[in-house]
Order: sequence, then C-alpha cells, then structure tokens
Amino acid sequence: MKKFTAIVLCLLVLGLVGTAFAGESRDLLPDSIKESGKIIVGINGIFPPMEFKEPGTDTLVGIDVELVEAIAKELGVKIQYDDQQFDQLINSINTKRVDMVISGMSDSAVRRESLDFIDYFNSGTQCFTTKALAGEITDLEALDGKTLAVSAATDYLTTMQKWNEDNLVSKGKAGINIMAVDSAASARMQMLQGRAQASALSPEALGWANVQQKGAFVAVGPLLESNPYGIAFSKNNAQLRDAVYAALQKVFADGTYMAIMKKWGAESGALTQPLINGKAVN
Repeated sequence: MKKFTAIVLCLLVLGLVGTAFAGESRDLLPDSIKESGKIIVGINGIFPPMEFKEPGTDTLVGIDVELVEAIAKELGVKIQYDDQQFDQLINSINTKRVDMVISGMSDSAVRRESLDFIDYFNSGTQCFTTKALAGEITDLEALDGKTLAVSAATDYLTTMQKWNEDNLVSKGKAGINIMAVDSAASARMQMLQGRAQASALSPEALGWANVQQKGAFVAVGPLLESNPYGIAFSKNNAQLRDAVYAALQKVFADGTYMAIMKKWGAESGALTQPLINGKAVN
C-alpha cells in the first residue's frame, strides 16, 4: 500500500511540474490570447508533407500541423486554423486576421523586413525531372530550351527565374521556358502529360511526391537558395513570438520535434534548435 501511495504521489508531483512548465510558457502570452484561450493560425493546406488535408476530409495534417499542436499544448491554448491562399497569408498577419502563420513559409531577407520569424526547418529549391528524362536532364544546364512548370505562389518560381537569368539567358542561351501554374500538383501534372520536362519543389515535398507516385521523379542539380522555414509574426507582436519560441524550445528538448520529423521522413531538414530571425536566443 505504501509503495502504491508513493507511486501516486510521484505521478502527481510530475504532473504538477509539467503544469508549471506549461505555465511558464503561457505566462509569456499576450493578455488577449490568455483570455481567448486560442491562437488563430494562418495556413495554406495544399503543401504535403508540411500541411494538407486528409483525402475526403477537411482535417489538416502534416509536419506544421503536428508542430503547432505541440506548441499549443505547451502553451495551454487551442489552435484555430484559417486555411487560405498562400499569397494572402502575409496580408492576414498585417491586418490581424491571424495571430501567426505556419505554412512552409521561407524566412527570406525580403519577408524579414516586415515580419519576424521563428525558424524551425531548413529547406530550399530542388529542381527535378521525371525518371524517363533523368538520363537526358542530368544537371540544371541541360534544362536550356526546355519547359519547367512551377507553382506561381512560391519562392521556387523566383529562384528558378533568377537562376535561369544568371546562368543561361545572360550567357546568350535560350534559357528555360518557365511555366507558372496554380499549384505544385498542377506542375507535376504538366510534366506527366509531357507539356513540361521539369519542375521545382522543396526536397521534403519532392520526397513526399515520390512516395505518392512511386518514385516517378529524380532530383536535378544542387539545392538552390537554401532557406529555413519560419513561423511568421507581425513585428508588433513580439510577445506572442517569444511565448511560441519558449514553447518550441521545449518541443525540441523533449524529443517531440524530431519524432514529428521522422514520422514524415523529413529528418534531412531538421534543425538542432529553433532560431529567431536566423539567430539562437537564450
């Protein structure tokens, strides 16, 4: 009986300690979020494996979803998702429609002029082709005169436009015909139907596409414009940023972060610690 009582007391103490830690992070939250008990998160649920909807449902799943839910657990709040077009997400922060954004968004120098970021994952732009064309398109220079389809609302478009100008067009070559389409899925469809010979995605998204389409694609050339993904905040909302950062540090420390990365096959992009605008903060 005494042994059982000791075990129960131990579990109660551990529970209290866990509550105390959660309380420390929660104490950093803005009063408005403490009162509402929720954080409104902007997201664009069409970017597997970062965020997407389970087939036939409206349920969001993916790396970003699991990560933000782990943060919410540490903060003792609920998450309300505002699923919207990617190109509207920054405006939604600026107009206070959402409190923060987590949606595979790159922490770029341009975006950092108006936003703060908590960096949590490293990605970039990876060009790729079909397995059938891999013997012909062995490097980026081999794309000269060919068509590359890419989502118009992403950094992949601007990265490939810049690479094309700097490495092909400026040297008097024909260059890549870059076809801007409405989504990564549309870009891959253009390839599979023969209207494009290549596309560009992040390496984790390319890996997921290969899982879904049984190894249909092959990476071409090096990773371009390697940038971290960041959780985006208004520069006027440093209090929320710091509370989320404190919670995310715990998610890293207790192994939850790496467990999420491994579940989705994204270990290659994992960071060792979260960063604020590219820097570690104690």
